[in-house]
Amino acid sequence: MPLLAPDFSSWTSLGGGGTPPVTLVPSYWNPGGIGDRTSSITVTTTATLGGGTIDNLVDGGYGSNSTDGCWFNNGQTLREVKFDFGVQKIINGFRWSQGTTGHHGTWVLEGSNDDSTYTGIGSSFLLGLAGSLVAFYEFTNTTAYRYYKLRQISGSTNSGPWLREIEFRIAATGDATSRDAAETGDRTASITTSTTATLGGGTINNLIDGVIDLNTTDACFFNSGQSTREIKFDFGSGKIITGFTWLQDTDNSHGTWVLEGSNDDSSYTGVGSSFTLGGLCVETVTFSNSTSYRYYKLRQTSGTTSSTPWLMEIEFRLG
Repeated sequence: MPLLAPDFSSWTSLGGGGTPPVTLVPSYWNPGGIGDRTSSITVTTTATLGGGTIDNLVDGGYGSNSTDGCWFNNGQTLREVKFDFGVQKIINGFRWSQGTTGHHGTWVLEGSNDDSTYTGIGSSFLLGLAGSLVAFYEFTNTTAYRYYKLRQISGSTNSGPWLREIEFRIAATGDATSRDAAETGDRTASITTSTTATLGGGTINNLIDGVIDLNTTDACFFNSGQSTREIKFDFGSGKIITGFTWLQDTDNSHGTWVLEGSNDDSSYTGVGSSFTLGGLCVETVTFSNSTSYRYYKLRQTSGTTSSTPWLMEIEFRLG
């Protein structure tokens, strides 16, 4: 299915009883979206697994092993994977990450509040892709459901990939209702992005264009073997950033980096600890920060860049 830019403009709750509707903002940062959710989401499946457990899909770990992942036995049809959130959530998208490429046939996403009658959400799709370790799916949905189900309608499961993680884009009452526009989506008009790295294709502001695709219009890639490089983001005004998600299509790493903040673009202060940039197709880095900075810089402290991954997007968590 096409990979679409997020559109948050029309998401509102259904008001009732004289209560004004509350604007609900879908985000992977909302509770239940990313990280270890094994205590809040019950995951079950009718598929037979060759290794690992199905709740490893929501444990926040990306290892291709039975501790952090699982894999389908080959050739299964008409299988399901069900997620019980315990409370109602509006979900309009998800990310699916695997250890290798390959798909498991055609599936649909459905929602329910009684775990009996399920309603289809959006169109059918191939679960997993041939060209990337992470696949993105987006739908139109304004209904809150407690249960969500991935249901296979044709094709068969593939035993090759480790199934690493599923992350949900969620909007629900009680979640953040006033997210900053700098977090995700097309931010090219509000954030100025620059880099000292030489790119082999695309432009560096494709990291914040809100579109996820493997081409020079929507992504970019580093030339290989570069060291001590930087990527700078000028937000125009102060922002408190407490994390980010880095999205690329393969697991290659670009060495060790740090995040730094500044308000004069001259003196920079470290934010959090150092980390490997890349190494996973979906990488989430969080840290404690209570200082507002206009400028944030990713700075490479050791290692070298890889030219293999398409660099698709960076999403920020604002405090």
